[in-house]
Amino acid sequence: MNPLLRGAAALGIVLWLAAPVRAQELPYGPVSLAGGRVMLGTDVSLSASTQNDESAWFNYTDYEHNTMRLMRLGLTTDIRVSDRVSLLGEVRSENGERVRPYALYVRVHPWKNRPVDIQAGRIPPSFGAFSRRAYANGNLLIGYPLAYQYLTSLRSDAVPATVDELLRMRARGWRPSYSIGSVAIGTGMPLITAFRWDTGVQVRIGSGRLMTTAAVTNGTISDPHSKDNNGGKQISGRVQWEPVVGFVLGASGARGPYLADSVRDQLPHPASSMQHAAGVDVEYSRDHWLVRSEGVWNRWRVPTLGAPLDAKSAFVEGSYKVLPAVFVAARVDRLTFNRVAGTTQTRTCDAPVTRFEAGLGYYIRRNLLGRVTSQHNSRDGGLTRKRNQLAVQLQFWL
Repeated sequence: MNPLLRGAAALGIVLWLAAPVRAQELPYGPVSLAGGRVMLGTDVSLSASTQNDESAWFNYTDYEHNTMRLMRLGLTTDIRVSDRVSLLGEVRSENGERVRPYALYVRVHPWKNRPVDIQAGRIPPSFGAFSRRAYANGNLLIGYPLAYQYLTSLRSDAVPATVDELLRMRARGWRPSYSIGSVAIGTGMPLITAFRWDTGVQVRIGSGRLMTTAAVTNGTISDPHSKDNNGGKQISGRVQWEPVVGFVLGASGARGPYLADSVRDQLPHPASSMQHAAGVDVEYSRDHWLVRSEGVWNRWRVPTLGAPLDAKSAFVEGSYKVLPAVFVAARVDRLTFNRVAGTTQTRTCDAPVTRFEAGLGYYIRRNLLGRVTSQHNSRDGGLTRKRNQLAVQLQFWL
């Protein structure tokens, strides 16, 4: 049977079975234990699409999964040790593979009457807005924004010796290979990954209208690490301002070395291997409308290349509530790269990508959501340059 038909059939069966569930009053929020000191939550999603393996690379992740054909199971915990100390964590399994820690950190509230938190461990990101919205129904659609998911041709464990070698890998972020560094099969890096959190220390100051977050971490926004791989640290931060209710402005920045020492040790004269990124975001909601936009500028310094590799990405998305339980949503997304000169050609260092996705969502219950979306991808390079697909998703969370 066609994958879409299988997914649609599964979703239809669940919708039919879910009708009498309303009367059973299953929990809508986290499960509380030990007098409220322990809170347990979950995030379960099942997605299916018409996308086959050959066209999966548009939606491939750094975990080598397809976001449009994904089964994800997540369990979150919040343990309140005292009034000022909490332990928070989340474990996930995707497509039935091994369970991975997604978040694991301690939160300390040093002063009772001051809005200051210190978090240490595998911490939430301090860059961008979408990373914190990828949980539960925060994502308006099934696919992810290009900046947070699409794999470029750059790796943190291997580098091209020349610009010509780099250009041969255009649009091959799902499987780039280079002559310097690791020869193992691996994926490229997105500008920012929404599928892994970094390890370090974070300070969050403020609440309500103005909030500032800053962090020092082992990895970078494109390649987080639980253990440091290069002896350097990333510094990242974000400022969020809500001048009026429903209108939110944000600005982010990050700077850190992304290249592993195992690669730098093979270079005769290692140069800078820093990643710099800056981002702005805005959100506005009123009545039945919700509109968001985010822009990201990113620069990688590759020691073997004379010029930096720049990427820019921007998306606009929105949703409109047609009925109390029904909404429509859409996103327009673009990712571009700067031009570099090889011996025989001058081209963008990777293939620019455009994505459009639109869909319909139905809240079966307050925390049980069914969605169907249509996505179009196109890019200037690669064996597969255009791809249209339909996808369905069922998502439940506590």
